[in-house]
Amino acid sequence: MAEQKKNKGAKSTKKKKKRSNPVAKVFTVIGTVILSLFLIAVISVSIIAAALTVYVMQFRENTPIDIDLDSLDLAYTTFIYGYDSEGEEVELASISRAADRIPVSIGNVPKHVQDAFVYAEDVNFYEHAGVNWMRTFGAFLNEITNGLIYGKRQGGSTITQQLVKNVTKDESQTWDRKLREVFRASDLERYRTKEEILEAYLNCIGFGGSTSGIQAASLKYFGKEVSELDLAEAACLAAIPKSPETLNPFADLEANRGRQEYVLGAMLSNAAISEREYEEAMNEELKFRDPSKDPTRNEIQNWYIDMVIRDVTNDLMNLYGVTQSEASDMLYNGGYTIYTPIDIEMQEKIEAKYRDYSTFSDEVLNDPPQSAFIVTDYTGNILAVAGAVGEKAGSNVWNHATMSPRQPGSAMKPLAGYAYCIEHGLTDWSDPQEDSPLEIPDDDNPGETRKWPTNYSSNSADNVWSNRMFYTYEALERSLNTVSARLVDKAGAANVFEFVQNKYQFSTLEARDAYLSPMSVGALTNGVYLRELVAAYQVFGNGGKFFSPTSYTYVLDPSGDMILQHKYTPIQSISEDTAYVMNRMMKEVVEGEHGTGRAAKLPHVEVVGKTGTSQEWRDNLFVACTPDYVSGVWYGYENNRKVEPGTYYGTAELWKRIFGDIADRGETAEFTAPKTVNNYFFCADTGDIASTRCKTYHQGWYTAKDTPELCKHGTKMNDKNYFPGLAEEEEPEDGEHTEDGDEPAHEDNGENEDE
Repeated sequence: MAEQKKNKGAKSTKKKKKRSNPVAKVFTVIGTVILSLFLIAVISVSIIAAALTVYVMQFRENTPIDIDLDSLDLAYTTFIYGYDSEGEEVELASISRAADRIPVSIGNVPKHVQDAFVYAEDVNFYEHAGVNWMRTFGAFLNEITNGLIYGKRQGGSTITQQLVKNVTKDESQTWDRKLREVFRASDLERYRTKEEILEAYLNCIGFGGSTSGIQAASLKYFGKEVSELDLAEAACLAAIPKSPETLNPFADLEANRGRQEYVLGAMLSNAAISEREYEEAMNEELKFRDPSKDPTRNEIQNWYIDMVIRDVTNDLMNLYGVTQSEASDMLYNGGYTIYTPIDIEMQEKIEAKYRDYSTFSDEVLNDPPQSAFIVTDYTGNILAVAGAVGEKAGSNVWNHATMSPRQPGSAMKPLAGYAYCIEHGLTDWSDPQEDSPLEIPDDDNPGETRKWPTNYSSNSADNVWSNRMFYTYEALERSLNTVSARLVDKAGAANVFEFVQNKYQFSTLEARDAYLSPMSVGALTNGVYLRELVAAYQVFGNGGKFFSPTSYTYVLDPSGDMILQHKYTPIQSISEDTAYVMNRMMKEVVEGEHGTGRAAKLPHVEVVGKTGTSQEWRDNLFVACTPDYVSGVWYGYENNRKVEPGTYYGTAELWKRIFGDIADRGETAEFTAPKTVNNYFFCADTGDIASTRCKTYHQGWYTAKDTPELCKHGTKMNDKNYFPGLAEEEEPEDGEHTEDGDEPAHEDNGENEDE
């Protein structure tokens, strides 16, 4: 019995072992595998997490957090203004290289406009710290599952992240970029308020085409300031940034309407607007600005705007010490406001004249020369300019009035030898001058001399001189090169050069110009700009004062601070007396019997001026002063070729065709003589102040220091204080005379070619 129990127990034990071993083994294996996998996973995740942590920390340290909203590199539109004849401010142009953008402060953006963008783009904008982690993580999962979660690519950017992207221009489609964006957005939120971030965002987002920023968009689509937008209009604009080229109302009104409804719905669901406001906005019929009336940013600028852009760019270079390229970027992207002294009506008239070839010639020319014109007032304000003949080829093209230095020829004479000698008492109105050449060294034959200069005669193939005596005013009237050379030689070419350089601010003069030929007949090394030549002639109409020419009065930055301002600081280049005597001499150029500028005479307004012609008519000029304006015209070929005589009208006539109708309607008819200038009659025989015994005499103008002595004419006058003049029209006691007649016979050499 006991043995049976023992055997039975043994069988039972053996039987139990046989039942439990397979299960235990399976669970043991499974458990071991699971545990091993889990441990491997934990270790792997730990390693990956540690590696990622190290990578992220290193990436964070190496990521520049350089988002400074005070110096955002945004492209704001620059505006250029002038004033019309009624004194009303007129927008002349708006320029922008990257975008049309007008800065606006958040204080001028209504709350409903702010809310429209917040609830359209970033509902939790005021709650998050720069990054919406839920949306970012969702976007990450959607990206790695290839859109299985949301069905399409999902963005996770907040307004702050969008701002960072716009500012940094970091748009690469990589996770590195996204990580940089997250860090920068978080950092930006630590030291900037939500209002500052939203303001920057609204000023930089795109609204279709080149339009960026809420203010520019408001003007473009509705023709009103952002502060004037109502709720429906705000939602319309807030609908655009998601896809600016397809959702703007000018591109697809229906698509814009659909997105607008979404924006209004988001505002309603977030209690930003009431049900009534929602319904009113949904039912409002938007009134858009006519796109055809929106000034295109691609239209060709006029000549004046080109000049302003160039001038302000150069002054920004000097102000900030930057390159021309950098200054140009500042101007086009800086959101400046520029005010100009342009005469809008005058500019339009002159440009119209320059588009019409019949202004220059009564024939159709196969190869016409080019031409330029510029006019200023007597404080240096440039009122109008034209830089080339015909239709303007584009914006910021070559302007011959401001960018082409050309030879001034005889137009240099009044500024140089004549003004210097009158100013320093070396000559006067009726001082006899010899029309004969100087003896100068002959460079081609060392040790020998040659006769120089010559005068040009329209009646002869040869250059001529008469070897006769002419009064100083006559020499200028006839543009005698010989007399100009003699005056410069008498004064000293170096002295005249220093005088010209200091008094008129020509930018092109060189030391090599301190010689007879440059100073007497305008044969300068580099020539002069028409703009600078015309500005120099101011001194003959405003009492000897020189003002630097300017195309703008002042420039404001986006904050309204003045960064550039033209200073109207005059230089007293010559005395008031000298200026008026020169003025009267140049009147003889226009009104004298032998004047080279007779064709410029006007019916109602005085014109004084001087022609200038370089050798072989390569450069042809006339610079004129009227009581209200200083102006000048040039024509010639760009490559300095010879201009055949008769190709264009003469420069004096051309000036009149371009500007005569404008000048003749000037407010002032005559120049005013200063009280210190003496107007006397001079003896036609001696050039001295006429006495009662002088049989013939003519009118002259004299400064106090260069008034000649009383003509003795063989008889000592009893009354030494008697000077017949305009104020004393007493007849001389004996002898017949005429006021302007009985001049000595002189050969008419015509207009002179200047060497």
